[in-house]
Amino acid sequence: MNTTEPITPTASGSPTLGDQLAEVLPVIDAVYVAGPPVLVAWGGTVLFALMLAGPFALLVTFVVALAAAAALVTLAGAILATPYLLIRHFRLRLAKRRQVSEGWAAPIATVVAASASR
Repeated sequence: MNTTEPITPTASGSPTLGDQLAEVLPVIDAVYVAGPPVLVAWGGTVLFALMLAGPFALLVTFVVALAAAAALVTLAGAILATPYLLIRHFRLRLAKRRQVSEGWAAPIATVVAASASR
């Protein structure tokens, strides 16, 4: 049997709010094997989540404060180390310049003066 028509007719438009509410209300009021309705269980879950929200927020606050303190210590270390690193860099550079200038037989000014006098 080959048919292309649906077995049950479909609605032409989207369901209204009343139709959606009529579908959801039995699920919310359902009692599962003499248990509480789903709405009550959901409310308990929400209250439990709210009870855990405070300690979680406190833990996140401590982590953020620790990260901020570590960033401040790192920044202070960088600020205090910068002058030392600059001085060391310039001293090494000056020492290299002195080594290069001592390697020459005569400074360039002496060579120019000597060639000009001839």
